[in-house]
Amino acid sequence: MMLHKLLLFTLLIISLNSCKDAKNSPINAEQNKSIPGDYFENNSAGDLNDQGITFSQNGDYKKGNEFFLKALELEPNNPTTLSNLGLNSHLERDYDSAVKYYRESYQISDSTYHIAAINLGLTYFYRKEFDQGISITNYVIENTDDIDILSTAYVHRALNYLGNDQCEKAQTDLNYIIANFQGIGNTAYHIKDLTRKLKTCELYQ
Repeated sequence: MMLHKLLLFTLLIISLNSCKDAKNSPINAEQNKSIPGDYFENNSAGDLNDQGITFSQNGDYKKGNEFFLKALELEPNNPTTLSNLGLNSHLERDYDSAVKYYRESYQISDSTYHIAAINLGLTYFYRKEFDQGISITNYVIENTDDIDILSTAYVHRALNYLGNDQCEKAQTDLNYIIANFQGIGNTAYHIKDLTRKLKTCELYQ
């Protein structure tokens, strides 16, 4: 098997005017990053996936999807490629398709491909399905010890708590993030962002 990159949707910047309204939140695709860590049984499928990543990182999601779909033809049950299709769908604000691909990725992996799950939790936030976002991030937190995955799962759960007006639980997650995930990824930004959103959330209590 050959090691290849994937698009990881862990450090997406979310900018809200209020925790009451996520509808018009801008998405910053530059916060996505490629990392090693997933295997392809078919080398050609892995190469196609990598080409899809290159186009996607340059903002050409349509072209990126063409390569991801070609990769799926060669290796239809690869959770990485399915998750990348979900990511591109999210970046194009096609949240229904994003949920479809993320769910398929997670199911195929027997609920072990946690990148798809944390991405799904964020997509639920954008769809204002906060209870589902909390549920899926809870599952990830309870079933992984990967610190990069955990740090993002806590951020995405906190966002869904905010969407649900559960300010105290969001504050608890923020405190945990501050205590345990300093220096990991884009944690410094997320701490500032969640702190600002918590102040807004508390105004509505």
